[in-house]
Amino acid sequence: MASRAATRVPAARALGPEALAVPAGAREDPAAFELLRLWAVDRRLAMSVCPRLEGEPADFGVLLADLFSHACEGHARQHARAESDVRASMFLAFACRLGELSRR
Repeated sequence: MASRAATRVPAARALGPEALAVPAGAREDPAAFELLRLWAVDRRLAMSVCPRLEGEPADFGVLLADLFSHACEGHARQHARAESDVRASMFLAFACRLGELSRR
């Protein structure tokens, strides 16, 4: 998880007006459903995965690549950095973490 100290947010506040917005078009699409819900809990990642989420390993690879791309775009925009620099840095951190997890 992130190296900086996490700000404690009461659950009622985190789920209230500061909760993340539902993406454009998701409310209008009757087939849309939430895939993942991610939280930083005690400096670790906690998540819920939708039980309706199905597919082959390659499908999950596509999902992760799309998530990675969105994270790179958002971080670059928010911090006024070149997306290529953000992508390279994020990919290096991802590869290192993946290596750590595979050695467990």
